[in-house]
Amino acid sequence: MTNTRGACSSLQPKHRVVILALICSAVLFLLAVQTESEWVPYLSFSDDKTTNPSSFSQPPYNNISQKNEEQDHQLDGNKEHNAFYTMFPERPPSPGERFLGYIPHSGFHNQRMALESALLLASYLNRTLLLPPLYLSKLARTNLPWTVPSELLGNWARRTRINFEYCRRYDSAILPPRTKKELEAMTDEERKREIECSFYHEWTLVPWTYFYDMPRLLEDAVSVGDHQESIRVFDRPNVSLSWLVDKLGVKDFDKDIYFVNDTTRFDYRIVDDSENDYGSPQVSEAPVSEGSWVARYSRTILLTDLRNRPERIIHFGSLFGLDRIEARSESHRAMQLHIIHGLNLWNQDILDATDMVERQIDEWIGITGRAAPGHLGVHYRTANGSFAKFTQRNLERIISWLGEMVKKDSKYIKAPQGDVPPSSPSPSPSPSPFRTADAESAAPSFEEQQEDFLQRCKSAESGSPLVFMATDVHHPRQSPMLARYLGLFPCTMFLSDFPRAVMLLDKIHNPVDGVHMLPFMIALVDANMAAKGREFQGTEESTFSAYIMNHLWPEYHPQPNM
Repeated sequence: MTNTRGACSSLQPKHRVVILALICSAVLFLLAVQTESEWVPYLSFSDDKTTNPSSFSQPPYNNISQKNEEQDHQLDGNKEHNAFYTMFPERPPSPGERFLGYIPHSGFHNQRMALESALLLASYLNRTLLLPPLYLSKLARTNLPWTVPSELLGNWARRTRINFEYCRRYDSAILPPRTKKELEAMTDEERKREIECSFYHEWTLVPWTYFYDMPRLLEDAVSVGDHQESIRVFDRPNVSLSWLVDKLGVKDFDKDIYFVNDTTRFDYRIVDDSENDYGSPQVSEAPVSEGSWVARYSRTILLTDLRNRPERIIHFGSLFGLDRIEARSESHRAMQLHIIHGLNLWNQDILDATDMVERQIDEWIGITGRAAPGHLGVHYRTANGSFAKFTQRNLERIISWLGEMVKKDSKYIKAPQGDVPPSSPSPSPSPSPFRTADAESAAPSFEEQQEDFLQRCKSAESGSPLVFMATDVHHPRQSPMLARYLGLFPCTMFLSDFPRAVMLLDKIHNPVDGVHMLPFMIALVDANMAAKGREFQGTEESTFSAYIMNHLWPEYHPQPNM
């Protein structure tokens, strides 16, 4: 085992120069973007209510609900609390309080995995976790991918709403696109404003308590293993170094903060050498398989080294990744399981939408004459990186798995009609009412799609399973990518088949910035319904699939003695 201590126990003078240079660069950038024509506005956590310069023309209002109307719609299990605001109110740090910080990045489930690691490490070190917000992005252009800490902090600093309050009334998805003539008639400032506001609605910020019952998780940590108190958090709405100065009173970065910086996405792993429960004087590690997550990390940091750090704040870069924080002792394994299974989804509208879909599926099981009870769940991811490269391979794995499920379900068929799916797509009614994605404007209505689905499923053999597919494929019933699959498994359902559930979520906007929440919420309904399946198959390497398999599916299908 390599005993590698933190990346830097103190900052040398040359490092201070680098930090000052970064701060100056950020200031210059913010000044420069006021004159550049294609700058992307980002998230800020400032309470600054500065409005736009009066010289800019105001974009027209559209159908986005006004702030006071949005705030009337409460969205979590606690009806007296507005879910869009943190449940951990601002407070001064307690005397002698010591903290743990990190920099979140990437998508929803990567951030959730990092949060789990941070909570676990905070419990190990008996430090208060500086709890960041959850950053939600619709498109890659507004994502926060991993990079080295100095750059990632800079990217967070440029996520600002300051001077862009007017954009809450603008939604490019509602307003018609500009013609060439209209664009030419616009001033440079008007074009700049149009670009800024088109990006404004592509991302938003919510507290983790918007989706998860974190107060209960923290409080119930008492007496888990040998932990004798709840896990403490300190709300950190601003992921910047300046916030540490303003809110925690940091005066000397060298003295007050111990930075653990990462130079690669999987740089370090925290090894549990505490020996609290097993008493062995030697720490022996099991062999690491080449394809495991543990094998991805370049170096190790001992937990006991972190416990001995005297600084008020230990600040990490990324904490994303499975097995980032080892849980070797019995007590630590108990805490790890508590955190993994304690992030319970409690957003009431997501739960209501899930219930709507589930009740509809229960009706369809009888209507379509399915032999097996319930439905099967699958997740098929196609976008970005290796998922885009291996779309066909991943789909074939799902098809193969479903074939095995059909064989397994043959016991439910009273009069055997074949126990494997056809080797080629089943004949479908001709002409098909569906068009390709190139003819979306001529796509059938929800009612027509639903009726066509039910007719196709009714005509399928009773052993053909009812399947709910969570997927990022746009217009899945019309996508050529899924044509063969739907021929093999015509009783496959998508969230778009349940318009009432979608409509429930479609009305929700974040009252803080006016951003439409539907794109961020449907993924969790998708996950819920895939996890409700009596069995589940995901996409290899997908953290979304891992979330369904390791968190949601066990919650919905508790096993004896678990």
